[in-house]
Amino acid sequence: MTYNFLTNKTNLDKIQTALGPIASLAYAPPHDYPMSLPVFRNKPKTERFRPKTEKMRLYVHIPFCNYGCSFCTFAKGVGASQDQMTRYVKALKKELEWIEPGITLSQLFMGGGTPTVLPAPLLDELLTAIFERMSDDTSKVHTVETSPDSLTPEHIKVLQKHRIGRISMGIQSLDREVLARVNRQHSTEQALKACQMLVEAGFIVNIDLIYGLPGQTHDSFRDDVETLSSYGIHAFTFYNLRSNERTPIKKIIGDEERWNLVRLMDWRTLVKTVAQEKGYSQTRWHTFKRLDTIAAKHDREPCFTYDGMGYQLGIGVSARSQLGYTLYRNTLHLNSYLERIENNQSPVDDLIPLTLEDRKTQFVARSIGDGKILNRANYVQAFDCTLEQDFGDIINRLRENELIEDNGQELSMSELGKLVYDLVTVCFYPPTALEMLKEKEAVVIPA
Repeated sequence: MTYNFLTNKTNLDKIQTALGPIASLAYAPPHDYPMSLPVFRNKPKTERFRPKTEKMRLYVHIPFCNYGCSFCTFAKGVGASQDQMTRYVKALKKELEWIEPGITLSQLFMGGGTPTVLPAPLLDELLTAIFERMSDDTSKVHTVETSPDSLTPEHIKVLQKHRIGRISMGIQSLDREVLARVNRQHSTEQALKACQMLVEAGFIVNIDLIYGLPGQTHDSFRDDVETLSSYGIHAFTFYNLRSNERTPIKKIIGDEERWNLVRLMDWRTLVKTVAQEKGYSQTRWHTFKRLDTIAAKHDREPCFTYDGMGYQLGIGVSARSQLGYTLYRNTLHLNSYLERIENNQSPVDDLIPLTLEDRKTQFVARSIGDGKILNRANYVQAFDCTLEQDFGDIINRLRENELIEDNGQELSMSELGKLVYDLVTVCFYPPTALEMLKEKEAVVIPA
């Protein structure tokens, strides 16, 4: 079956007219502006700004994996020893001490890599140190990532002990041939067993699936969603395959598997159709939840003000922080990270000072670019000017071609716009940012 919503010529013409020259995909998710661009400045050992805030959101990066997937762009290492992991957890606990007394943590997201590659006792030790600083507000849902091949009953006990409410597990596909082509080494049986354990343990369970993988078909994707939903999965995160200079998969995908506008829209129409058939509602650009389940309890705690002043700390290799009006990225290298922390030096390697123009684009990217409502009054409050003064022509073009909806006070993506959420977001990028994307050969969807 072909889900050819976009092959309707009227819709295709509207999208191409609205996007103009922006028929491209950034090689990182566009809502993550400006971290979606190659604009970090190398400033090793820079001390992070300390915003005057009573709380912070925390991201923790665990760079260990059992194997390397060919589509992965994240900082990771395969084959770490127990001693290396122990040393790393000790360093993370020490980096936590950067947080000044009196500041509480509001919400945790632990990703990687694969956090559950850590042996259960080490994960317990790390979570104990984190939750000593965590707010007592039990309504906040904390997330830890896992994989089918690393999760054990012992890990589940540790996660329950520390009131982790949500587990996000990367499965990507249940098709054995597709898994083999992307070097995904878990089996279908392992994935389904892990789902069963997590659901029975009472977690909000989110499953990551990728669409557009080599050898994948619409039918196999539909089968994956139908099978996983039958296990009581509460939410899905659906990602389109992305490739750039850091992904080995870029070398193996054929021309017929590369994105063009019609192929991308066919896939996204399929994704949305199948999700809705199974009772999942789109809540972000890539997230679909069963809102009649415990998944409705999960939301992300704010970590920035309207004008872009941030209060999220990232610890660990490659972890990113937004503190004040600056983005920081820790060193990408494990040994460098360990040595700096152990010698009381900043682990930061790179930073992005946010200009006023950056913060305005970031406001748009974090609202309609991330599946939320854009409130005009909040924009005026943040920047002392109207949205139309900065983006009037873009808004008119998108509205006239029915990619956004506008009631005069708020903007949101239309149903048509949701199928090209990332391309719509890129429309709001500054000209200099668009040039950077072109230079990085990020234009992968020809008009």
